[in-house]
Order: sequence, then structure tokens, then C-alpha cells
Amino acid sequence: MGKTIDICGHQVREGEIYQEMVLVPGTAYQTPVTVINGAKPGKTLYISAGIHGGEYPGVAAVAKMAAQLSAEQLCGAVIFLHCVNYSGMLSMTDAVLPEDGQNLNRDFPGDAKGTLGQRIMAWLAGELLPQADFVVDLHSGGAYEPLTPCLFFPAAAGSRIRQMAEAATKVVDIPYCIASGAGDGSYSWAASQGIPGLLLERGGNGECPPEQVECYCRDIHNLMVHLGLLKEELYPRQTARQVFEQTSYLAADCSGFWYPAVHIDQQISKGDLLGEIKDVFGTVQQRYFAAHDGIVFYHAGGLIAKQGFTNLVAYGRI
Repeated sequence: MGKTIDICGHQVREGEIYQEMVLVPGTAYQTPVTVINGAKPGKTLYISAGIHGGEYPGVAAVAKMAAQLSAEQLCGAVIFLHCVNYSGMLSMTDAVLPEDGQNLNRDFPGDAKGTLGQRIMAWLAGELLPQADFVVDLHSGGAYEPLTPCLFFPAAAGSRIRQMAEAATKVVDIPYCIASGAGDGSYSWAASQGIPGLLLERGGNGECPPEQVECYCRDIHNLMVHLGLLKEELYPRQTARQVFEQTSYLAADCSGFWYPAVHIDQQISKGDLLGEIKDVFGTVQQRYFAAHDGIVFYHAGGLIAKQGFTNLVAYGRI
């Protein structure tokens, strides 16, 4: 008897497809899920998109891939979470769950008795992620966030998990591969539980460019081939791959108006001006300079900077 995938008590057996608006246990919250359990045994791939409601390319790519795949094609199973923060997307709320103001990417492993956001994450961490052999979380730059394609793989969960995750980066056509020591987010939490995975970033400024959707579809295809779920050819790489062991995240130490001096994909040198925070009259409050040579992955593109905001500029050390 083949593997069965359990979604809130619904058993998806080998050769079956399940697609529903699923009611998260202990809540009135529904989120769209597709499970394709292949006709042949193999690994289970978990793919989530839309944890942040203003990040669109991954959501569009998941819908496209879920519609194209059949159970007959697969050796193993795919669990697609089309849009985790479904209410945030519908209400055009960029980064948080509108019902409780929670950033779902910071709530792992959640709390089954906590806020709505914590209950959603507890469901993912307690029921869905443990069924996976590999985890992929699709992100993009939200509103006012220019971003160049990059990915994160877990570097703090032991050498075996790192090796498995880093091997998968070689089939994803994204140039910048960031070794991450983060402890939050679904892929980081899964890694701490012995499940390798990746966080992918494509598209920026809250837009949904068709070319980035198509690139995400190719990424998903290649990962499925890499994991043995599809017996097809890999799409060839179009970009050179570069691994970054250290990434710096510039935080605002005062509030004001942010004027970046860099752009995405820019190579910078130690001491280069990254940007300035000014007051409403244009008086400089703080200047920020690069701590080392690097490549700019993304930066805040809006005018307002709030004290403590940690993503004014993200750049990897070279």
C-alpha cells in the first residue's frame, strides 16, 4: 500500500488528487490546498506560497503547476499551499495576517491555542510539514521592495541538512544562494526538525511579472526532477551560481525618510554609501555605509523608514 497524505483528516491515497479550501483546525479560517499523490511511490514535496499577502509570483506559479500536474506523472506526492495568508492577499495587506497583525513567517512553530496566525502556523508545523521530505517556501519582494532573484538554504541545522538543501540549489536557476542561520520561517523550522528545504525569492515591488511566474514554474519542475518525483529533463541553468556565507541586513536606528543610494544586483565596496535617513525637511539624520564588499540582494524602496526596521538593505559579502 502506498503513502497516504492526511489533510485535516482527509486521506489522499496514492493516485488521487485533492483540491479544497481547507478549514484550519480550531479556527474559521480557510486556505487553498492541492495535494497530488502520485501513482507511484516516492518522496513528498511541500510547496507554500503567499505567507505574505503582497507577494504574488509564487501564488500564480503554484496555481499553474497544480493545474498542469497529474497523479500519473508523479513518483511521490506534492502538497501545494497556494496562499497561506489568503485573507491578507484578498485584502491587499502586504506582510501580515489582517485578522491579528501577525507576520506568519515569524510565528513558527505557532501555538494551537494562540492567535489566529499562531494557530495557522501550528497546523502547518504539526500536521503538514512532518509529512514532507523536502520543503520549498516561495516569496517575493513586497510593495516598495525591489529584489533580485535569490534563495536561502539552512546552514545551522547540521551538515547533512545543509548538504541536502545546498545540492537542491544547483538545479534552481537563481544566481545568489544565501547560507542562512535564521531560526524563523517554515523552511528554517523544518530544517531544525530534520527536513531539508529552501526559501526562494523572485519578483519585487509587489508586482507579478509573467516571466518570474514562469521561472518559478521551472524552479518547481527542476526540484521535482531532482527529488525523483518527475522522470523528465531538467531545464538548463541560464545564470551562474554564487554562494554567500555571510549576509548583512541594514537596520534603521531612527525613523524618518529613507533615501537609498544603491540598487539591486549592484556590486558595492566597503565604505560605500548605502543610503540616508532624513527628516521631513531634508536634514540628514543618519548615513549608512557598507561594512564590507558585497552584492545588493534587495532594499527598501519606499520613502518611510521606521526605527528597528531590519531590511533597509540586504547585501551578501564577497
